[in-house]
Amino acid sequence: MAGTLKISLALSGGAARGAFHLGVIAALERNNVEIAAVSGTSIGAVIAAGVGSGVSAFDMIRIFQSKAFRKVFHFNYFRKGFFRINEKAAILKEIAPIKRLEQMLIPTFVTCVDLPSGEIVRFSEGETVKLAVASAALIPIFRPIAYEKYMLIDGGFMDNLPVEPLLELGNPIVSVNLFPLHVKSKGTLFSSFERAIYLSILASSKHQIEQSDLCISDPALNDFGLFTFGQLEACFELGYRKGSESILTFMSQKSIMKPF
Repeated sequence: MAGTLKISLALSGGAARGAFHLGVIAALERNNVEIAAVSGTSIGAVIAAGVGSGVSAFDMIRIFQSKAFRKVFHFNYFRKGFFRINEKAAILKEIAPIKRLEQMLIPTFVTCVDLPSGEIVRFSEGETVKLAVASAALIPIFRPIAYEKYMLIDGGFMDNLPVEPLLELGNPIVSVNLFPLHVKSKGTLFSSFERAIYLSILASSKHQIEQSDLCISDPALNDFGLFTFGQLEACFELGYRKGSESILTFMSQKSIMKPF
């Protein structure tokens, strides 16, 4: 008899590489894996909001490839950030049609950092789009987002792979990491700067990877830029291939399939 595997899913930050997340999620959907809870940082938080709202991976990649999505980003004339994200753009409501996190179809967690206090703030309640945008507010590229008593920035600065909210839920934790552990430096000034960012993120991710029952990543992610949106389809396909391979191996090893 066919069976289903129920998991909790943690999605890292990684900007345009988020297409890899969507490929992995498509693989989970195709292989009868049920996402019972989802946690995300940065682009992972945006996608988590879509997953929690019941939007399919294929619908989300279509949205990400649209001209309307690219128009969400506006030049900010160097006021607290080079760009700002239009939180009221209609296209964001297509990604996350459920307005509040506590109304999601499954438990959904968004990780941000409060800039004044330097503390990690995790949300499972509140305004979906505003909090997802706040989690993706990578300063100095994007301005911080004021929300309630907080001034929120990208959660990836302190927890780029947010498995912590999922630890007590009882399901196997599958994490998807958009920053491969082994990155080759190209020796240029910009690549050295990018490498420094990677090392900072990796330092905060190693423990979370160890806490995961399965971590899905791929060295080929290094071939995809963080802020270039011209290769979304190829990145999606990479995620689908790696996700299919990884989850099928995981299911056969763990033998935790449950009957319908």
